[in-house]
Amino acid sequence: MADLEFFFDPICPFCWVTSRWVVDVAAQRDLEVVWRPLSLAILNEEISYDERKKASPEYPDSHLRGLEMLRVVHAAREAHGPGVVGDLYTALGELVWDADPPEGDDFKAVMHEMARLRDLRPALRQAGLPEDLADASSDTSRDDDLRSETQEAAERCGGGVGTPILSFSPPDGPALFGPVIDAPPSGEDSLRLWDAVETIARWGGFAELKRNVRSFPETPMSAKLAKTDTYVR
Repeated sequence: MADLEFFFDPICPFCWVTSRWVVDVAAQRDLEVVWRPLSLAILNEEISYDERKKASPEYPDSHLRGLEMLRVVHAAREAHGPGVVGDLYTALGELVWDADPPEGDDFKAVMHEMARLRDLRPALRQAGLPEDLADASSDTSRDDDLRSETQEAAERCGGGVGTPILSFSPPDGPALFGPVIDAPPSGEDSLRLWDAVETIARWGGFAELKRNVRSFPETPMSAKLAKTDTYVR
């Protein structure tokens, strides 16, 4: 049985940063992590298109890029098993977040890069998977399964969440949205944060701990925007 299920969308910068922290913790604590898709495009379907565009005209398109990547994840898992998902997520995340920063230094420039169509074959090669799985990015028949997993993840937290979702001792253990951090800690700092988050998650009756001020995540692609205020999730 897995110690943790981590629900992710590759296009979410906060999710990416948190995932790198979990990878570091898993290596130190020998945790078994199962990586599962959660689509922000599907999660936010009930929010109007105009409302989503208030953050950026390309906000909905960036979520569509995430959904396309998750269709490829779904196809890879279907063909090669759940064990390939973690490495594929890493490769997809690096394709986006380890890229060179865009020419502009503002939120609009980063959002444009998030919404850009990409060739996903290099990520599949990196993960040791067949490149033709990239064709699944346009396969909408996979969306019903992705919708079910997205709903399952949200329901474990009681709804009103985004990415990432950490589900401890799944499927019956506690689940949390977050932690939302702007840079992944490492070493002992990773373990201290892990112990704090797991303690809170397993504390019976705990519901919420939140503050609104946060900065854009620190990644190579978003380096010019890192440490500035953001409303992106």
